[in-house]
Amino acid sequence: MQPYFKLMDIHLSFLCRASFINKEGKNPIVLRISYRGQRKDIFTGLYCLKQDWVNTIGKVASSDKRAPIINRNLDAIQHKVRGCFDELIYSKKPFTIHILVDKVKGREEPPQTLVEYLSGKLIEVEQRVGIDITKQTFYKYRRAKQYVEDFLLWKKSVRNIAVSAITEEFLMQFFNFLRKEKNNGHNSALAILNCLKTTLRIAIKKGTLQSNPFDEISISAKKTYREYLTKDEIDRIVSLELGSEYIERTRDIFLFACYTGLSYSDIQQLDRNHIILDSDGTYHIAKSRQKTSIISIIPIIPAAFRILLKYSGSDDIHDFCWYVPSNQKLNKNLKVIGQLANIPKQLHMHLARHTFATTVTLSNGVPLETVSKMLGHASTKMTQHYAKVLAEKVKADMASVIDVFR
Repeated sequence: MQPYFKLMDIHLSFLCRASFINKEGKNPIVLRISYRGQRKDIFTGLYCLKQDWVNTIGKVASSDKRAPIINRNLDAIQHKVRGCFDELIYSKKPFTIHILVDKVKGREEPPQTLVEYLSGKLIEVEQRVGIDITKQTFYKYRRAKQYVEDFLLWKKSVRNIAVSAITEEFLMQFFNFLRKEKNNGHNSALAILNCLKTTLRIAIKKGTLQSNPFDEISISAKKTYREYLTKDEIDRIVSLELGSEYIERTRDIFLFACYTGLSYSDIQQLDRNHIILDSDGTYHIAKSRQKTSIISIIPIIPAAFRILLKYSGSDDIHDFCWYVPSNQKLNKNLKVIGQLANIPKQLHMHLARHTFATTVTLSNGVPLETVSKMLGHASTKMTQHYAKVLAEKVKADMASVIDVFR
């Protein structure tokens, strides 16, 4: 950790920019402010010939007849910056180099701070829960905000910064912080970063951020293997003798997800209105997915029908009634069930959705387009991943045959 006096120090220097020349053949003089490992250049509005600039002292040489006036202006600018810096220091409020620059430039209103901005947007997200987003999505945005606060303290030693201070470097440091300090996986860290990107979209649109720092970074999601249960593993779970009604209900909810492909949030919301009786006496589920609002059409196969009937107070599955605990509690119970069934894979509610897509449907010849419709995917492109998983399994199963017929 840096010594306190280093964190409080500011360094000012004047530079003559050779990269630009005005119509008179002169170069602009800029003030470089360095503070807490960051630096910012401010145009002073003054010009001089490159050969008249004395870099060692940051002044214009006396060979320029306007040197006394220019140098006095440079002293005045430096004095002003020092004064603004002292005011911010004595206010005892955290600030960044961007806030200092805004103050030097005479901007009356302080820039919007990042934590305040994220807090306001989080309230907006929470109000959408149950309308077009799930609680889990809200929790993800809330976690993103908390991670940003933790990052600012850990990396920047401040509790807040201006929204305008977010740069490509900031985002990459934040991503690495999520991976290394918070132990998030690559894709999980990317999801948090995307939450921040979505939240800041309005700030970028309004010009609070002069450019979009997300355009300057390129982090792609890594391909992951989506595990699923085999038919044998499903049968082992079905045949388990469980002594607890609570654990048994968890098992039944999980199996129902395996047989229908419904996500946790959609099972939680499922009611009699989503169950449709067809003219041929069979049933199907017609439900708008909580996550995408796309309607899923899912025939209720006999195994799923029996589960609904088990929790109905009559012979009509429309009367089913069960208590669906939190996703965390279900997954905790599923861990126990997996151990009892001697299944080495980690059981969780989303694994059931993968199982429906692979073992229950695609493995039994259900067309990709039909599976996509049942899963409520926006396009078959989202469903193709499961087909790829099956292709890999086919290759693995044929490995011994390949060895025989070489």
